[in-house]
Amino acid sequence: MKTRTTKEKQVIQEALLILKDHLEPLKFFQFVAACNLGEGDYLEFRDKLFENETHESLYQKILEFRDAKETMDNG
Repeated sequence: MKTRTTKEKQVIQEALLILKDHLEPLKFFQFVAACNLGEGDYLEFRDKLFENETHESLYQKILEFRDAKETMDNG
């Protein structure tokens, strides 16, 4: 089994932060799921990913994500 080096993980995390800022939430999560990028230190990455978010902003993004998913599933 091949493991990623710390440098590779850092590059992936930086790229995901950029994508998070430039893609709508649905597309961002679809990309992450499609690439199987759920590896590494999740807690550290989560803190970086959501450092500027509030409960309210995350809630709004979740609602938008659900609405977009329902639209995709129904259409």
